[in-house]
Amino acid sequence: MSMRHWDWSLPSGHPAFLGYASETAASMVMLAPITGLPWQAAAITLTGAAAAGAVHDLRRGTTAGTLTTRAVSWVTAAGWASWALASAPLTATGWASGLGLAAVGLAANAGATRSEPTRSERKMLLKLRRESVGILRDWEDRLARVARIEGCSGVDVKHWPGKVGYTVEIDLPAGGTTADDLNGYGGKFAADLRLADGCGVEIFPGANRGTILIEVTLQDVISKDIEYPEDFSELTLTERFPFGQYRNGEMALGSLCNDCGILIGETDAGKTNTLRVVTAQLARMPDALIWAIDITGGGVALPWITPWATEGTASAPIVDWIAHTEDEARLMLRMAGEIIAARKAGYQKLMREKKTDNKLPIDHDIPGIVIITDETASLPFDVKEMLDKVAEEGRAMRVRNLVCGLRATQDVVTATMKIQAKWRVGMTVSDAEELAYLFPGYIKIDPKDAPVAGSGWNMHTRLGPKKPTAMKVWRLVDELTDKVCAATAARRPRLDQLSADVESGAFYPQRWARTLPDLYKGQTLTESAQHAIDNAGQIIDASTLLASAAPAPAQNPAGTATPADPAPNGYEGFGGAAELFAAVDASLNPGSAPAGAAVAPAGPAPIPVTAPLPRPTRPVDPREKGWELLVAAGTTGYKPKELHEALKQQLGEGTPAPRTVSGWLVNWAADNKAVKDDTGQYPRYIARDAQAPATPDDAVGGAPGEPRLVLPEGLDDVLVLHAVELVVSTQFGSASMLQRKLRIGFALAETLLDFLHQQDVVGPADGSHARAVLVADGDQEEVIAKLAHELGVTPGDLSTIGLMATASQNKE
Repeated sequence: MSMRHWDWSLPSGHPAFLGYASETAASMVMLAPITGLPWQAAAITLTGAAAAGAVHDLRRGTTAGTLTTRAVSWVTAAGWASWALASAPLTATGWASGLGLAAVGLAANAGATRSEPTRSERKMLLKLRRESVGILRDWEDRLARVARIEGCSGVDVKHWPGKVGYTVEIDLPAGGTTADDLNGYGGKFAADLRLADGCGVEIFPGANRGTILIEVTLQDVISKDIEYPEDFSELTLTERFPFGQYRNGEMALGSLCNDCGILIGETDAGKTNTLRVVTAQLARMPDALIWAIDITGGGVALPWITPWATEGTASAPIVDWIAHTEDEARLMLRMAGEIIAARKAGYQKLMREKKTDNKLPIDHDIPGIVIITDETASLPFDVKEMLDKVAEEGRAMRVRNLVCGLRATQDVVTATMKIQAKWRVGMTVSDAEELAYLFPGYIKIDPKDAPVAGSGWNMHTRLGPKKPTAMKVWRLVDELTDKVCAATAARRPRLDQLSADVESGAFYPQRWARTLPDLYKGQTLTESAQHAIDNAGQIIDASTLLASAAPAPAQNPAGTATPADPAPNGYEGFGGAAELFAAVDASLNPGSAPAGAAVAPAGPAPIPVTAPLPRPTRPVDPREKGWELLVAAGTTGYKPKELHEALKQQLGEGTPAPRTVSGWLVNWAADNKAVKDDTGQYPRYIARDAQAPATPDDAVGGAPGEPRLVLPEGLDDVLVLHAVELVVSTQFGSASMLQRKLRIGFALAETLLDFLHQQDVVGPADGSHARAVLVADGDQEEVIAKLAHELGVTPGDLSTIGLMATASQNKE
């Protein structure tokens, strides 16, 4: 055993450290007549013990007073023992002096030992105070240097457990400076501190508006996996629930009782895992009923019903209803709307008795309903409208939704969804602008704060944090998902009777009969799942149920059907549009007269086995309208701000944010649908010519209309053609000239010249000299036309970007 593992501390039963010295010295002296030990033996032994004890105390950080007391005790014992051996045998006076020294040492060591914890604590606090003073002075200087805010005063520093970071409290100077003035400075402060990715600096308001809290993460805790804690105890929907961890060690919380939620994450960002963790937390709540919408295959809910449906390891499904088709989603959301209306009237007495301020008190018998919707971009517009209706009307009746998507844009997350969703989560992104729509006002999100899959930003506009804060979501693996299902299945609630008795409630018991055969085709179901199908009666698909729920035409006193009133486009709330039901009635009664004409009395309509479900007219899509405006603008095109203004004139309040419109233009240019013109102060986008040039028969590779040339990364056809025009017209093959004229980086300019060298436009590189231009000025149009043809640029596009087509092309 090495010395670092020796225990030199005082064991129980010895009141003071001096006991070691006293026992050792007395034993050696008493044995001296028998063994004949020389006095050097005591000196060497006890002095060595004193040195070893001092080293141990130094390693433990013992205070100087205690260390000195123990060392002097050992040395005194060594001195007395050496004298005693040299004078042996001892007289009564010699033994009395030894006992007196031992008593004095015993008292001194006992006092030092008792006071050591207090002394060590004071020593540690003093050390932290010295460090804190240095940190506060550093931040006062950093705020002046980086943020140009003079006169800040450091108040206090709180170190986090494990020294992974600290929180600094700063008083801002007089003059109206607020925490908002430091928005966007987190990344700059992190760079000034030389922090690694995954670490960072976040700024929050303090106790008053003139105080800020700066949280600094020194160790990268976000890049490490944090396993889902195996805690299956009960939670409640009425309280916030944890789903991850912030960098300072505190829990990241979510809320789906009073608030809706939004979860955004691009591919491979950890969105699915986050959705699993949230579902696991909801599964632990006996007062939360979980419904799921995923028309891309039901994947969001499959892990939570498979243990019940096919494996038999769970006694009940965790998710109560899955909508895996558009019509099943319509049926689910229509019932949700009816439940909201029924609960408002049916539970008035209960709410008044409980004095809940007109909000439904939920428990296992009357559960709240949480609708989890994945991939909202895939949903038809009318389903999104129904989700909006739930978000607007379901708060008091505890019917809430959590919508999830790959991008934070208006075509994925509607304006109503964003307004009603107080809880927002954005997973790690490669482009921080993706989250600007989700977190308005906080466009300076630094992707390096959450650099790995499973990390992201959490925000709650009402409960806090009121700005996006970096966090790491717990990791939930399949094996643990199965454990959650097995542990929580028995506590899953059932839909209350009042909610089940709504009009659409007649279709609710058949939900598994409609979904399980589709989700588990060819697989053997468990006895419980098969029982749910066998006892559902006739299996009728959702589209037929929606059609069969249409009301019969109203009859006037004369016994004839009254003409239908003009109906608006789209669904009216959750009941559907009038023309929808009129179309269904017409399909069931082929002999009925056209709208507006008198018809014979109709008998009871039979319940259809199959019936087509007409779809409401699609409203104006802002993205499609933007493209129409861009095409109509022709060669004039639009700048992003101009296109947004043009859309605003036509769409009014439904116009997306300017950043969203700008993103459309960038994507259209990337998809080769539009041309980006960078020659002005601001980029202008022009719709490309619809007809691509045909590739001649002797072209190498590619189908007709496809470009032959493959451009290096970073180059596009417009950039190449403008470079040819500059190089040939000036007869100057310089990378610096292209960098300046085209406003690109020097490395990209060199890549551009290398490509032009491959096309025999310029010669090879010659050190720092300009390259030789191999094309005469008079051949400029011909070379541009040839390259445009091979790149797939039409004569119309050449004219659009300011380059003339050649005479040969005009002849064609």
